[in-house]
Amino acid sequence: MESASRVVARRERVARAWAIDRGAVLVASGLPVPIAGTDQFHEFHAHPEFRYLAGVAEPASVLAFDPTEGWTLFVRLPSPDDRIWTGDGPDLDRLAARAALSPRPLEQLASWLETRRGEPLAVLGNHDLVDSPAGYLLPPFARFESAVDEELSARLSWVVAEARRAKDPDELTAMRRAAAASLAGHLLALRTARPGMTERQLQIELEAEFFRNGGDRTAYGSIVGSGPNGAILHFTPTRRELAPGDLVLIDAGAEVDGYASDVTRTFPAGPAFEGIQRDLYRLVYEVQQRAIAGARPGVEYRDLHLRACEQIAAGLVDLGILRGNPSDLVERDAHALFFPHGLGHLLGLATHDAGGCLRGRSPSDRFGLKWLRADLPLQPGYVVTIEPGIYFIPAILDDPGRRDAYRDVVDWDRVDALRDFGGIRIEDDVLITDGAPDVLTRDLPSAPEAVETLRAAAFAK
Repeated sequence: MESASRVVARRERVARAWAIDRGAVLVASGLPVPIAGTDQFHEFHAHPEFRYLAGVAEPASVLAFDPTEGWTLFVRLPSPDDRIWTGDGPDLDRLAARAALSPRPLEQLASWLETRRGEPLAVLGNHDLVDSPAGYLLPPFARFESAVDEELSARLSWVVAEARRAKDPDELTAMRRAAAASLAGHLLALRTARPGMTERQLQIELEAEFFRNGGDRTAYGSIVGSGPNGAILHFTPTRRELAPGDLVLIDAGAEVDGYASDVTRTFPAGPAFEGIQRDLYRLVYEVQQRAIAGARPGVEYRDLHLRACEQIAAGLVDLGILRGNPSDLVERDAHALFFPHGLGHLLGLATHDAGGCLRGRSPSDRFGLKWLRADLPLQPGYVVTIEPGIYFIPAILDDPGRRDAYRDVVDWDRVDALRDFGGIRIEDDVLITDGAPDVLTRDLPSAPEAVETLRAAAFAK
């Protein structure tokens, strides 16, 4: 759990960087989202900007800032009817201790704004505060003779994103706990997966182990893809049964105190990799290990990605899938036929954490770069994922334009023979330090020999 002193320090640092001398800032946590046809709501997840600055995660709440008076926390308290269905609501003493602020009822937010009538207004956090002010017990903002200054809001939000990049000790403690819970779940999956199990059954075992080991929730929807389903980057597990000869790709992570882990392992459904599976797995593993070793302060993440792309291209040339000079292949984005996404992203209060691109940089529209989620020089305290992969994705490989554009550098007959291969991805969470990178998920085996040892032991039982 984060200390109140660190939450206060974050707010002070952000307020100094905002450097505003008048007006008001509202940071909304978000409204619960109802599930149609029920009296219930989807599991609530506070907006990361609110969670970062408030230190708490209450729904329908607002953290307000005035440069003269400082910070005020407004919290939605349950009505008598709400208490029947959902309980007594938050413990205000506990919230005050965690936020280092005395919470005020949300009903008082309107009068707080009234005293700032006509002043500049910035809104951060969940934009439903603007779209659905009634959910926060507010009239339309025009009633206060204030319009939300979108340009100011964007500038202040960017300041928060920059502040969130480097993790403080409390944040890293939560992330290490999330990583430990994730490792337990992935290790269980490696030890228990069998042909005949469904993807959904494997998901259930994996996630239950997250919770048994301290996870509060999953950080995102777990991806469990077997056989050809491993080629769908964000695949939702189904009743498909694992079959002998399949690869199984699991991308799943636990969350602790709002902080995410993000881990991927790929392994054979049987006791060992078969044929080209072993060659492609070793290639992805070696690319990942080199990228992790290169994740040092001052290194541009985009350069780290492009070096990984060139290494993948070289490996695919060696395996007869691509033809040509690896650097030329990357220049033409031929590698992206098999490795279309970025090498990774920042990680923290969101799985794809804020601040991934340096201010002033714009995402590329190149085929080989448009899904790169981090473009900045690495610095101590950043936590990034390193997750190269190789996939045989029909939506890419069956595209007539791409088949024509790359006809001279792709052995399409060999590729077509692998169209049901699926995919391989290996992902770890890496803390950038002043020296060697600290791999938060290092204790989960990924070397091909270690994976096969675990799988063989599972079948020996």
